[in-house]
Amino acid sequence: MDTSIALYYKPWTLFWIIQSLGLIMFFLGLIFKFSFYFKGKGQLLTKQPDYSVMLKTFFREVLFQKHIAQRSPLRWSIHILVFWGFIGLVSLSAIAVALETVIPESSEIARYMLYGQGHNYYKVAGDIFGLMLFLGVATAFLRRFIFRSKQLNTDICDTTTLVFLMSLVFTGFLLEAIRISLSAPIPGLQYSFVGYQLSKLFFQGGEWVSNAASVIWTLHAFLTAALLAYFPHSKFLHIINSPVEIILNASEERMRGDLYV
Repeated sequence: MDTSIALYYKPWTLFWIIQSLGLIMFFLGLIFKFSFYFKGKGQLLTKQPDYSVMLKTFFREVLFQKHIAQRSPLRWSIHILVFWGFIGLVSLSAIAVALETVIPESSEIARYMLYGQGHNYYKVAGDIFGLMLFLGVATAFLRRFIFRSKQLNTDICDTTTLVFLMSLVFTGFLLEAIRISLSAPIPGLQYSFVGYQLSKLFFQGGEWVSNAASVIWTLHAFLTAALLAYFPHSKFLHIINSPVEIILNASEERMRGDLYV
């Protein structure tokens, strides 16, 4: 969500083409994966759902991932940082798309988010979630490739997922830093606290920065579309199917007095 004037060239036609292709492949992949998944699962619920247990399980096991915390605090920290960082950035992207395409610019909420204090809060939240994702992915890299235990198995899917996430975070912060370096010194830039610091360290402005921004912006768009297409075939799918299975299992196991009671 950017309310400033165009600071560098952005090939929007190319952007919408690759994003549309990414979304199509994303939904087709989800349909294929879940049709195969549910075909093998049969009837997921054999008893009357216990919605209170399902809600409790959603908060405890999905949002805060207690089952992972009990196994390994370090693994839990990585999962929480990546999970909340990723979900937060996706949510902010959805808000930006809604403000651009659905919510009228003349509405009170649009004015608040685009020109009011809400815009500053949006920038702070974006940097917080981006930093969480970066820290989670960086720690996962260290755990899997530098301080790796013999029991930890890392396959090509793990590596691809981590590279995708790190590339998206890195290009995102880089673009934010370039935007700030090219902007006039106006109040509010410091709310993008990560990009603001990077802009002072690495960028002094100039034509080469604008040209580099266009390349990085296009690369970031391609990475986003590629991630959408890859999502259903990667371990990212656990973000969707694992919570569903945990919640449904909690309702089923209610009568046995298992973990979720």
